[in-house]
Amino acid sequence: MDKKAKGELAGILRFYLPLATTSILMMVTHSLVSGAMARTLNPAVTLAAYSAAYAVGQVLESPCYAMQKMVLTFSRGKRSFTTTALVVVKVLLVIAAVYILVAWSPLSVVVFKNLLGLSEAVLTHARVNLKVFLLWPVGSALRSIYQSKVVIGKRTYWLTVNMVIRVALMFVVAALLPKIMPQGPVGSVLLMTGLCLEAILALVVSEKFVPPLAEDEADLPDVRPSHVLAFMLPLGFAASVQTLARPVVTAALSRTAYPETTLAGYQVASSFSYIFAAVTYNIYHVMVVFVKDRPSFRRVRNFVLAIGVLASSMLLIAGLPGPGSFIFGKVVGAPQDISQEAVRTLIVLAATPFLLACAEFFDGILMLHRHSGLVTAAKMCNVAVTCVTAMTVARLWPQTGGVAGALAIAGGALVEALFSYRYMRVLPETAQYLEPDLPRGAGIRETAEM
Repeated sequence: MDKKAKGELAGILRFYLPLATTSILMMVTHSLVSGAMARTLNPAVTLAAYSAAYAVGQVLESPCYAMQKMVLTFSRGKRSFTTTALVVVKVLLVIAAVYILVAWSPLSVVVFKNLLGLSEAVLTHARVNLKVFLLWPVGSALRSIYQSKVVIGKRTYWLTVNMVIRVALMFVVAALLPKIMPQGPVGSVLLMTGLCLEAILALVVSEKFVPPLAEDEADLPDVRPSHVLAFMLPLGFAASVQTLARPVVTAALSRTAYPETTLAGYQVASSFSYIFAAVTYNIYHVMVVFVKDRPSFRRVRNFVLAIGVLASSMLLIAGLPGPGSFIFGKVVGAPQDISQEAVRTLIVLAATPFLLACAEFFDGILMLHRHSGLVTAAKMCNVAVTCVTAMTVARLWPQTGGVAGALAIAGGALVEALFSYRYMRVLPETAQYLEPDLPRGAGIRETAEM
């Protein structure tokens, strides 16, 4: 590896490690929320109400997942950033209107009571939690806008600083809330406090500690709101559909031979695996900033594959009988039967960080060239394979237990990666990355945008 390549790899690491750290710290906040709710007067009702409201809120908020990728894709300067930010605000207004309609109308009763089957005791608390979750899309959208400026300015270490401050505040609030509102919506208030603080911090950092965006290049066409919206809508739809896969997997596992042990073991194993899968969540940020031509494509590809292999290897080691029994039995404190189920489930889940890294990378190449429709199709294939695999394996081989869910998750990620890779090889503007290098100065992205 020459000196220039080593320097660029070091730059990628400096850029990416804060993003990965931020994603891992995010996993900590969910444990804080669960711990706080467990200290309320009626933890069973509090947890059940929060879980139901979270599931409904996630479906309504999920289109916001595509907002940051949209801003990063279309922001080439101050004018294009402003255009994409305005589109985010308009989409947010629509999402908020739908959210208010659901949360403050009898529709919430229909959803919680008729569809989810909540009891009257849990229903009242779930409706309150859902109203608090109105801040979820608001905070997510604003955070997406201002964090994008931080990423474009390559000041990603500020995202980690903001997350550390968020976690610290949530620790304090988690200690106080169960005493202040022992029967209130502790989980939703705690989660929204952290999210809104992070959005405010992103605003402050983007305005005070990140260089202003340059003007858009005059020879590039203007970014139009219709183009931005056409890019985002398929991704937002895919994100909403993806939220439905988890309930299907849960339903499938509930039909295995020992459903209580299976569901508990799968939950413990999958929650642990998120820590390692989290390192793949921000791969697209790296691609937007560093993929400029064929050599940089190869460097980023190798970096992403190395991250995936490393995360999967660590997860595999953690899933071996010795380390796994210690983690789930001693650290987590799960009973022996649940610990054993989690260990064998984690062995299969160990493949997911690598598969997710591949899927995110190939999806990212398609998104760089604004093929969000193909990315949506890839994610829809993921959901379909996940659901079909979970139901089929659980029905035909009920003794597999949590492994059925792990196979479904891994299979879905594999199909998504293969789908996107195939189209990356077929489309002329993306297939160029796999050809020999262009002459010096002839970048692929510049050619694609002319």
